[in-house]
Amino acid sequence: MKTFLKAATLAVAMISIPVVNAADVQKVGVVFPSKIMKESPQRERIIKKLEDEFKGRYVALQKLEEEITKIEQTLKRDGELMNNDEVTAMQRKVEVKLSEYKLNRKAFEEDNRRRQGEEQQKALVLVRDVINDVAKEEGFDIILNGEQVVYAKPGYDISDLIIEEISKK
Repeated sequence: MKTFLKAATLAVAMISIPVVNAADVQKVGVVFPSKIMKESPQRERIIKKLEDEFKGRYVALQKLEEEITKIEQTLKRDGELMNNDEVTAMQRKVEVKLSEYKLNRKAFEEDNRRRQGEEQQKALVLVRDVINDVAKEEGFDIILNGEQVVYAKPGYDISDLIIEEISKK
């Protein structure tokens, strides 16, 4: 009798399991942030903005490098004709310029890297906002990061739609 009751209870429980119908299907999308960042017009704007911002410092570094090269060439070419004091003075001048160059180059690289990170963070915020807007407008229930998903059908990829929307901003 106990076995019969367990079987009957199990049958009732199975009957009460809700059946998924078409209305319960969720709309899922997948985005590839690296593709979006690579193909969006914001990337070119960021590159141009940073080039403009750092152009003066880059040119100054190149000029300093040219000065060092010129002094070294003069020293190499005319060093034997100069007295010891002149050679020593030029060698010190090269060392000073080289130290200045290394310091300026390091500061340039650090500042450039920091600014790239800042601009990339701004772009990522924009991408996230556009993804959220598209999700709301298109009725998506969930948007997944395609770079962290093992597999998704290509039809779920909405990266091109996101790029198109970002292009409007």
